[in-house]
Amino acid sequence: MEVLSPRGLSPAGPRPDPAAHLPTAKGVEEEEEGEDWNKENREVASPRGGEGKRQQQVKSHPVFPLGSDWPNYPLLVTQSDPKSQEVGKVVPVNAELIDVDSSLFRGKTFIFVNTGRTSQDGAAQATAAAERHHRSPHQHQRGHEGLEDLEELGKRRSSFTLKGRFKRRVRFADLLIGHEFNDGVIYPPKWQRAIILGFLERFFPHLKVSLTRKCASAMAPVAIECRRLRVRDLSADADNGNTDECGHELFNVEESTALLGGYFAEKRRSPKERMKFFGRRKNLEDFWFEPGYEYTFEFFQKNLSFVDYKLRFGLISLGIGRIVKGRPVQFLIKHAPTREYLCYFQFWSEKLLKCWM
Repeated sequence: MEVLSPRGLSPAGPRPDPAAHLPTAKGVEEEEEGEDWNKENREVASPRGGEGKRQQQVKSHPVFPLGSDWPNYPLLVTQSDPKSQEVGKVVPVNAELIDVDSSLFRGKTFIFVNTGRTSQDGAAQATAAAERHHRSPHQHQRGHEGLEDLEELGKRRSSFTLKGRFKRRVRFADLLIGHEFNDGVIYPPKWQRAIILGFLERFFPHLKVSLTRKCASAMAPVAIECRRLRVRDLSADADNGNTDECGHELFNVEESTALLGGYFAEKRRSPKERMKFFGRRKNLEDFWFEPGYEYTFEFFQKNLSFVDYKLRFGLISLGIGRIVKGRPVQFLIKHAPTREYLCYFQFWSEKLLKCWM
């Protein structure tokens, strides 16, 4: 069967195995630039027994499906168990709703990734995804909220819309979203570090970054990082004869938080007002996600490509594949006190795997 290129324009022949080049456990030479935050696996090797080039012991990599089994080649998204060494279940993006069922939450999520090179590619992919679900990207655009038009939607590198119910009460302060790298990261040069930390401080001021010898993480409260949030009381809707569950919004969820009560019941609040309100720790401590309500969360970001693993800030781009040792960025939400995961998705790519160490 003829295999088309990622753009679908011309035959590309059999897809290569993205994991074929991964290093074995014999070790690879550490590049001169930067230091390794995780030094446990580092060893010194010299055929003469003297000082030699430092080498880093490489951990064995997971077993990946062949490139022909990557539904979004050169991108592979997996729904994984964070405690397992297995790659996990391969899931399609830009296409289907994905079931999420954990000890904390039950629902569905829609994952969108711009696998093209331009915002026009992203807009076209978003439109195609919406049409497959018989929706318009503008379906929920209302009033003065300033929700993204199609051009703005095309600028997103990725978005995640999660909808469902909690299985028990969860305090807002305890539910976090972010990324974890349990094998540590490579310490980048100072100029790269300044760019990365400056970017995080400007756009994610509530992000807590932890860097240790054994692991690295960047986490923030869901209530702050969520770009759109809607809360519905389905039992009240049923009592009023309204059984329409509004489907599953793919993009531009309408902000509706009156059911949170207090400050949010006084008048309609914008996403910006919600983020500012929960920027105060006390407010995060006082609010709870309740099992009786349905929650819809929309997250998106415009800077990191999951295809080439480059952070882009205007005209500047910075590859992070080597910094994270070829480990994938995640879409994860976790309950901090119990370390339970609401969801855990990993974003692999052919270019990322070339940085595995």
